[in-house]
Amino acid sequence: MSWAVVARKDFNDARRSRSLWALSATFLALALLFAGLYAFVPEFTADEEASTLGLMTFLAAPVALFVAVAALVIAYKSIAGEVESGSGKLLLSLPHTRRDVVLGKIVGRSLVLSIPVLVGLVAMLAVVLVGDVSFSATDYVLFTLVTMLFVLVYIAFFVGISAGTTSTARAATLSVLALVVLEFAWDIVPMGAWFVANGFQVPPGLFSGAAMPNWVALLANLPPSSAYMNAVAGVLTGSMSASGPWYLSRWFSLVVLAVWGIIPIVLGYLRYNHADL
Repeated sequence: MSWAVVARKDFNDARRSRSLWALSATFLALALLFAGLYAFVPEFTADEEASTLGLMTFLAAPVALFVAVAALVIAYKSIAGEVESGSGKLLLSLPHTRRDVVLGKIVGRSLVLSIPVLVGLVAMLAVVLVGDVSFSATDYVLFTLVTMLFVLVYIAFFVGISAGTTSTARAATLSVLALVVLEFAWDIVPMGAWFVANGFQVPPGLFSGAAMPNWVALLANLPPSSAYMNAVAGVLTGSMSASGPWYLSRWFSLVVLAVWGIIPIVLGYLRYNHADL
């Protein structure tokens, strides 16, 4: 359980950081704001009865963006920073393997980010209970579990990037670039691929709201946040299947999330394991 020792130390170091308290306060404020808008401003419920399902659906996008940005801030220096400062050598001089370090960093940083997220989600209960919102404990718990999985995935993603380089500047650059592409610029990818596949001509129906081909829909659903929101919709509605191909099913979104968490950390670990520190 050497990785647990690394995780405990990493968590204890991080919990004394002002950034953790700032993140907690930021997410708490955002959670209460969005919950308040949904519960007390009728326009946000689209003339439907306010419910936990509606609130969680309403919150999915802002929660996804917050987790992605916060995970970058928390995790990009996790390993690269120690390698650059030389403290990584000291850590490895103890009975820890490099695998223990990587796993411990993932667990420790995931716990660090989970705290503000859980605090915000629990605080929202007060708004839900005070407001005229039909409450479902099951929906709330399911949303929280999927969100915790999303936290773990994005922390693993950025720890993987950090493990793959020995420079915090490079880790920051790669992490920010990945975040921008996945969270802000990805819509261009499926549309651009569709344009190229159509012989560099605008596909018929692109701007008329026509259904896109299945392979384009798959590309659109590949970013972690898209997979997270699809998974949230699936577990809350109890419908994880799809009328189309299996790779557009909501259960497949959980597979996509797992891939985003596993592949970067495997690649980062392999590079870190062979790096000359």
